[in-house]
Amino acid sequence: MQDLGSNIGPSSTRRRIATVIALIGLLFVGSLLARVWPRSVEVAFALDPGVTKVDVDYLQEGEAVASARFKPPDAKNSIIRHTVRLQPGEYHVRITVYLLDGRGVEHAKVLVVPAEGLTRFDLKETTTRSE
Repeated sequence: MQDLGSNIGPSSTRRRIATVIALIGLLFVGSLLARVWPRSVEVAFALDPGVTKVDVDYLQEGEAVASARFKPPDAKNSIIRHTVRLQPGEYHVRITVYLLDGRGVEHAKVLVVPAEGLTRFDLKETTTRSE
């Protein structure tokens, strides 16, 4: 009669160690990927009435990585919201707001991803009347 042996022994221990090492490796790789995986970021732009068009470019290291173009549905709607997917990091946001007279006003903002909740950019013109 042949002894088939038990499950407890050197090969069983090696399998358990290999499984633990594989799990640690997966966790390590997962944590690295989580740092660079794109995230959805909600952005809102507060506008003056009478804005006809808004152009938005998200720049990282001087390169445009995402862009969006908007036409407000009506002249009274003063907030535009959208979602953009970006990798974690700091972005320079270049926003051009076009007014009824055709003039474009450029704004520069900074967005840090990941951002919790809604990121709001106030693009309303602040004008003061001199007396």
